[in-house]
Amino acid sequence: MATVSDTGSIAVVGMFDGVHAGHRHLLAHLRREAADYGLRPLVVTFANHPLELIAPAKAPALLSSPDEKLLLLAREGVEVEMLTFDEALRNTSTEGFLRMLRDRWNVRRMLLGFNNRFGHDAPSDFAEYQQIGRKCDIEIERGTEFSTAASQTVSSSEIRRLILNHDIQGANVLLGRRYSLVGDVAHGQAIGRTIGFPTANVVPAFGRKLIPPGGVYAVEAMTTDGSRYAAMVNIGARPTICPDGATPTIEANLIGFDGDLYGTELHRLPAPRAQIPFPRCPAGPAHPRPHRRPPALPKLKIPRHLLTFKKALPIFGI
Repeated sequence: MATVSDTGSIAVVGMFDGVHAGHRHLLAHLRREAADYGLRPLVVTFANHPLELIAPAKAPALLSSPDEKLLLLAREGVEVEMLTFDEALRNTSTEGFLRMLRDRWNVRRMLLGFNNRFGHDAPSDFAEYQQIGRKCDIEIERGTEFSTAASQTVSSSEIRRLILNHDIQGANVLLGRRYSLVGDVAHGQAIGRTIGFPTANVVPAFGRKLIPPGGVYAVEAMTTDGSRYAAMVNIGARPTICPDGATPTIEANLIGFDGDLYGTELHRLPAPRAQIPFPRCPAGPAHPRPHRRPPALPKLKIPRHLLTFKKALPIFGI
């Protein structure tokens, strides 16, 4: 069992996939409450989506890998505990989970996010959560719902829906930043160089990452050394090289780049205007079993190339 901190904590629990604008609204509330009560702000999250265990066929692709999520949460000025959602947690009651929070991390107060539930016997009524919390010496209060200026509800599910419908600009509004993808650059056929259009073949670093649908996207690419380039990404078939669409790919052309990217990593974020319907890339393998991170996080840096999507381009073949 982890050592209980002398300083009590106020905690929030959730998947926090994508760490979107709604999540950051809740985390700002958490920090204010922590300051008011002299407690440490703590996020308890999960490396894998619960549906990966409960109903694998229904488990969504994710907006952030475990490492990306840790990085994004660390930027919010909170401590983080990342758990594996396994059979033990699946069978833990609401009261058992709250007692675990109290015993492991000295949780004294808790914010219950909008539409948030936990425990295999999760109550449907907020007052019941409060009643169970008091049995565990934890005061539970409700977090406020967040919506955009256009009164649009923000959720990870809605962001996934927007991305899969090519509305990356809409998804970026709800995220409060550009959607991104980290990937390794692998060797391709090197045909692009022979026609004056060299491309980097990007292999996503996280197998369960949500890949935007097939199309051509304007992106910003960031290489391992921090250099940034305007770039164009084709997702799907290689329309010039493999017109039969047999090999779905993610190919990035970094405008003005002259060098060797093989064996390195790229990040990307899209923003579509129009799109070309190419076959969707196949789902990658499930990510390895995650491990719990310590509550105090160091300053994190993802040592890979980053692609940040801006928009889909009305291009008819490249």
